[in-house]
Amino acid sequence: MIDKIHILLTNDDGFHADGLQTLYTNLKDEYRISIVAPDRERSATGHAITMNQPLRVFVRDEQLNHWMVDGTPADCVKLAVEYILKNNPPDLIISGINRGPNLGNDVLYSGTVSAALEGFFCQIPSIAVSLSGYGKLDFFPAAAFINAKVQLLRELAEKTVLNINFPVLSQGKFLGVKFTKLGKRIYRNVFEARQDLRGQTYFWLGGDLVEMEQPMDTDIKAVDEGFISITPLNPDLTNYDYLNQKLAKHVESLSDLRSREL
Repeated sequence: MIDKIHILLTNDDGFHADGLQTLYTNLKDEYRISIVAPDRERSATGHAITMNQPLRVFVRDEQLNHWMVDGTPADCVKLAVEYILKNNPPDLIISGINRGPNLGNDVLYSGTVSAALEGFFCQIPSIAVSLSGYGKLDFFPAAAFINAKVQLLRELAEKTVLNINFPVLSQGKFLGVKFTKLGKRIYRNVFEARQDLRGQTYFWLGGDLVEMEQPMDTDIKAVDEGFISITPLNPDLTNYDYLNQKLAKHVESLSDLRSREL
């Protein structure tokens, strides 16, 4: 008998979030599932890791391999791979299902995406999954899709991180799947200044999304049109075109250390 695929689930909405729990319910009968997730919401933490305070791990259900961590999504993956599941490493890491989209340059802020990136750093196929809506959402169609495509998604994520965004279904089925590049999202940020009871000023950050036309091959456009968007992400942020075309000609001048006292 072939062992079942071992999947680690995590997220940035917290252990009890509907998206994660719906995904777990859909996957648990066909795969070996471990959950290592934040003990509370950790949205928009990016790839932060905890270094200046202790991390605490709480056993939610030891028999089911369910754990909660008082840290970030990246903390959860690092702890899971390097300690909690060290003797039983996962074959696949799924971060999500997130409440709300992770599209365009928002992936740089996303705890959901960063958890998947941490899995990539640990050399484990990893995907980030989000449902592009807010409020009360039906996560079942997205979870059912992931369940049906686990083996293929695992193969596709061997050398990249897959960022998957689902549109919210108003009726019927998803229109299909599109492989996309990241679009661009720009916000008009507004800091609202308030005063606490001691007269000290504090701020709330809000922001309105600036509407802009998106190219046809972007994740934002695909989701807006009702398609599932799958974007392969490369954590190497090097701008190779600029490095090779623009900077190479300046090597000699930059290497001349006599031009100024150092």
